[in-house]
Parts: sequence; C-alpha cells; structure tokens
Amino acid sequence: MKIKAFLLYILIRLYAKLCKIEVKYEQPIGYEPSIFAFWHEIILFLPFAHDRKRRMDILVSTHRDGLLASHTIKYFGLGTIGGSSHRNPQKAFLEMLKAIKNGVSIGITPDGPKGPRREVKRGVIELAYLSKKPIYPVIGKFSSCYRLNSWDKFIIPKPFSKITFIYKKPIYVNKKLEFDEKIKELEKALNESGCG
Repeated sequence: MKIKAFLLYILIRLYAKLCKIEVKYEQPIGYEPSIFAFWHEIILFLPFAHDRKRRMDILVSTHRDGLLASHTIKYFGLGTIGGSSHRNPQKAFLEMLKAIKNGVSIGITPDGPKGPRREVKRGVIELAYLSKKPIYPVIGKFSSCYRLNSWDKFIIPKPFSKITFIYKKPIYVNKKLEFDEKIKELEKALNESGCG
C-alpha cells in the first residue's frame, strides 16, 4: 500500500507540473486551528493549495480507497483521521475535536466519502459549533477538465489547464438553531466550484 501511495504521490506531482495552479484568499487566514471544507470532486490537486505552515489533519474513509488516500496525503505533509459518516463517525468526530484543541486544523469533504454529491452533511456544522472554530469553504475553478463517471463526478484537470483554489470567507456556527441555515450557506459557497 505504501509503495502504491508513493507512486501515486509522484504521479500527482508530475501531472501538476503540466498545469498552472494559483491560490487566492477572500480575506487573510491566520494559523489558528480552523475547519476547511471542500467538495470531494476537487481534491486531486488540493494539497498544492495547502500552506505547509498550517498543521492540518484530513478526514479520510477507512475503506481500501481511503487507506490509499491516507498514505498518499501524508507525503504532502498532511495528517489524517480515519472515519466517515458511515464508519466510526463518533470516534472520528472526537478525534477531530481533540486535534482542534491541540492546535491542528481539520480538512473535510462534507459530501464524502460516498455522497450524495454536493450535499453538506450535518457533522461539519456540528464540529464548528462544538469547537467554536470557523469553517472556511475552499473552492476549485478549473479552466478545463475530465470528469470521471463516479458518484462525485471527480475532476481531473486537463494538461495545461489553469486551476484556481479560492479560500472563501469564514462561516461561524454560534447556535444549534442555525444548523440548517449554515448547511445551506456552506453548500452555496462550495457550489462555486466548477470546470470550464
């Protein structure tokens, strides 16, 4: 598994050299622990938008594909937490809260690992509420791409395409009564991701 992950890491790095990647921020982001949310479909080159000065753990599934992703992500200098809405959700949730308390940010695909596509699950909102930390929506805009025939319509940028990752303004969750409203707000922000 580790050999496959290393080869995948090398392949992603080489392929990324064929594209132009830029990162933008709607407002400055410090290094306090925060929650970064992004759709599952844009994750292939997302590690290149990560500021390595920021400690971050990514929530990944514990199934076979998730294990490969976990090993690959670590080569990019990111940590991982195993779990999902289907597997060990409570354990993963508590680990994320602990990580935030210890100064580590969390990266999460709120529609992963199996969908429904572009639907925010409640967990990311609850995490923001209990941790009292903001959610930063992260979107990806691709000048041209291929889309896989998968549940998330996974994006593979075409060679020589332009990729822009944008860190949107933070979303704060202060009250339980706001959960449904914040889900819609996060979905609206993340849905600015797109191709072409």
